[in-house]
Amino acid sequence: MSLLSLARTALKRAGVDTTRTYQSISAASIRAALREQKLDSLARELRRAVPDLTDQYTHGFDRAEYERYWECKMRGLHAFQVRLALDALERIDGAGLVLADIGDSSGNHAAYIHALAKSGKVTKTISVNLDPVAVDKIRAKGGEAIHCRAEELDLKGISPDLILSFETIEHLCDPVRFLHSLAGNGGAGHLLMTVPYRRVSRFGGEFLRRPEDTMPERLTAEDVHMFELSPDDWALLARFAGFKCVFSRTYLQYPRFHPLRLTKPLWRKLDFEGFFGMFLVRDPSLADRYADW
Repeated sequence: MSLLSLARTALKRAGVDTTRTYQSISAASIRAALREQKLDSLARELRRAVPDLTDQYTHGFDRAEYERYWECKMRGLHAFQVRLALDALERIDGAGLVLADIGDSSGNHAAYIHALAKSGKVTKTISVNLDPVAVDKIRAKGGEAIHCRAEELDLKGISPDLILSFETIEHLCDPVRFLHSLAGNGGAGHLLMTVPYRRVSRFGGEFLRRPEDTMPERLTAEDVHMFELSPDDWALLARFAGFKCVFSRTYLQYPRFHPLRLTKPLWRKLDFEGFFGMFLVRDPSLADRYADW
């Protein structure tokens, strides 16, 4: 039996609410990780830009759980993503840029970027989502959103300077062909993507690994991870599809030096150790050698 299982059993026998305990410990782990990774001040700026994240996903949040855990978890991930986006924008010449956020569920990232990017750097962000609830939510905030599958997006009608894709590509059935379409004629010259961090690649996420009798009757793309790859394999996949990596970073949800580094097995078991991001530029030199697209 693992230490995690032993701890869970001991807590249950003591009458402790294990979910609440795990969430409190996990939030403390994230706060320590943000300080170590110098993302804590940015997380505070994001809170000022978008005070409430309860509309981040289609499902709602229990308010107590949101305040105890989910707000902290989302702020940490968002700080990582926005730091990547701001650094990517510094690498793109010009102003008045158009961004396409593929998989955006709330419009919150657009609000962050417009609040924090240099004045005039970004003029428009267009959100793309398969979920009509997400599209309606973004439009209700005054944002521009397109209701379609990521794979069916007509990039020529948008002409984005930078495509954002946060925790989306792992949900797609064919990420290679999707990225190749983004790198094609009429696509964007720059792509920023983040995905869950896994040390070893695997097919299928947690939902596909459940016993079938415990699965919901209906699964959606939002529920299922098709591919959870290692950083090296994601970089290779993107290279083959037509992009070259300019820079990459990994965000860990636990600290490396603080005593809460002991939460690492907890994250690996119950969620992800962290998230991996790459800023990519179009480079079809390898993709053009493949004759059978």
